Amino acid sequence: MVSAPVTAPGRPGTDGGAGPAPVLRLWRTSGGVRAEGAVAATLGHPLGDPEGAKIPEGIFARWRWDGARLHVRTDRYGMCPLFYRAGADRFALSPDLRALLAPGEPAELDHDALAVFVRLGFFLAEDTCFAQIRALPPAATLTWTAAGGTRLTSGWRPPPGPAAMDRERAVDGFVELFREAVARRLPEQPYVLPLSGGRDSRHILLELHRQGASPRLCLSGAKFPPDPGADARVAAELAGRLGLPHRTLTPRRSQFRAELTANTAQSMTTLDGAWALPVLAHLRRHTPLTYDGIGGGELAQNPSIGLIRELSAARPAPPELAARLLREAGRTGRHAERLLGPRLGRLWSAERARDRLVTELARHEHAAFPLGSFFFWNRTRRSIAMAPYALASGTAVHAPYLDHALFDHLTTVPHRFLLDGDLHDRALHRAFPEHAGLGFAAAVPGRQGAALARHRLAFLTRLLGHALLTEPRWLRAGDGLLGRLLAAGRGPGAPARVSRLLPLALYLLQLESLAAGTGPGSRR
Repeated sequence: MVSAPVTAPGRPGTDGGAGPAPVLRLWRTSGGVRAEGAVAATLGHPLGDPEGAKIPEGIFARWRWDGARLHVRTDRYGMCPLFYRAGADRFALSPDLRALLAPGEPAELDHDALAVFVRLGFFLAEDTCFAQIRALPPAATLTWTAAGGTRLTSGWRPPPGPAAMDRERAVDGFVELFREAVARRLPEQPYVLPLSGGRDSRHILLELHRQGASPRLCLSGAKFPPDPGADARVAAELAGRLGLPHRTLTPRRSQFRAELTANTAQSMTTLDGAWALPVLAHLRRHTPLTYDGIGGGELAQNPSIGLIRELSAARPAPPELAARLLREAGRTGRHAERLLGPRLGRLWSAERARDRLVTELARHEHAAFPLGSFFFWNRTRRSIAMAPYALASGTAVHAPYLDHALFDHLTTVPHRFLLDGDLHDRALHRAFPEHAGLGFAAAVPGRQGAALARHRLAFLTRLLGHALLTEPRWLRAGDGLLGRLLAAGRGPGAPARVSRLLPLALYLLQLESLAAGTGPGSRR
């Protein structure tokens, strides 16, 4: 059966979204090509014609099957998630990786990719957890025909080196190009704006307000412990200064339930995003468009700047650099070894992860800001982007930091100005000096103590209860993963270790069920 074309501002089908994600499957038969699913789909929000010779602004993915030829395109950055699997006589693609796990098709895991993921919490380049399923790359053009098979090209090029500019030009260019980026994305109707206590959304709000396009509501979310709640407090103060209404949404579910939903809804590509489910659900229901600060951190004031500064000064050899990143720049780092038994320890070894990471780091070594480039094209693109572009279905999400001209400016700012770690602060203070005294939420330390201990225990208890009552296979899964998780809760450093390992343990249990075709949401 062939369905009609689909237009979807975001990927549908998650946490009360608009239904299942579109999927197209093609088979070569003796009588021609059989097609099943959506013959055409536009995902995300292109600002221009995605079929034109030039890649338009905006975050999008698009495909069209005309009965003889499939044509697929992605945005300049590959931020809008789209996955595909190609065989000798068949092809399938969807923004939901689960839709590509059809009964009878291979579901072997990609061990190199997972060796990295269990330590960093995100995949590299076009990797996924499954060896036969790949993400579409940035600026991709893919075609498939029965006679010619799959042809894939990408407009991604190694990032350019630094431009000849001083600090003043770097800051002035940021301010002016950001204003132009927002002007190209002004709303035509009332909208809701997510607002945190950080720099990226603050800059968006202040610039929209300056251009006379303030939101009807500023919306903040409450993160899981040990987050101190400073995001919402700082956001509320900023909204109050501008005379705008502000609302904070508290989680409607436990962290366990949120992670359980977010992992599969984000195609098993990230350990981030679960805390944002209430905010994204509100956006889907209450606003036709919104804005996201994606890219602002990695491009202008990297959240890992302390580690980057240290590594840049030490200039370690590529294998040593990769090993340091795997230990210190990820969600689980060295703690991941606690969950991996002998078999998974061999399949997903630190050495295997290091070799894969060295290959990816080499693609960024000539960039103006090499580690910033690495984090943008991997952590930002493959992990952070999943919340606005996989979970916020039904809402057009503008990304002003990914405006082409602004991106080109920020990616050529000389390394030394970014290592200072204050480029975005300087731009904000120059553009809006009246708000320079308002601090940022990141400066507030996280909460510790009894409340955090209760939160960890509740997560663990719910995980074990779910395994006993709903997923009894989990009690034996992962070569005894649950037993090793409990063992990790003993000894010095146990609280911090367990906090990092709980989401990863849940992910690995879900992955095993998905690969076996037995888990919730499995299409097998």
